Amino acid sequence: MCIVLGILPMLIALGLIPVDEADVLAPMWVVALSGMVFLIGGCMIFLGDHSRANDLLAGVLCLVFGVVGTWVSLFSPGEGFSGGIPLLSTADNVILGRWVFGGGALICFVISAYAFRRAILSSRARHKNAAG
Repeated sequence: MCIVLGILPMLIALGLIPVDEADVLAPMWVVALSGMVFLIGGCMIFLGDHSRANDLLAGVLCLVFGVVGTWVSLFSPGEGFSGGIPLLSTADNVILGRWVFGGGALICFVISAYAFRRAILSSRARHKNAAG
């Protein structure tokens, strides 16, 4: 199900499924990356937690989360933000939302670096064990 849910936004981003551009608040590359998140998640579920590729896929997944979060924090239209703290103005809530997304993006980049490091180290350990 995750793989199917991931393919649909990617087909929309490629223009293979038509949508009204006015309804989309993000560039198509962000829509494609959002679909990729579901696709990668589905692949990780399918492969299982003992797969060698899961650390690498986890790194890519967190990297994509970080890129999308960065776009939201820096470039998304303010109208896309909703909710917030009732005592703050709408403009202040948008600024707060951008900071929260930016902080989340930084956390995702750190987790991504950890997952890539783990994938590289486990790959080296496998090669070392196979060689000797």
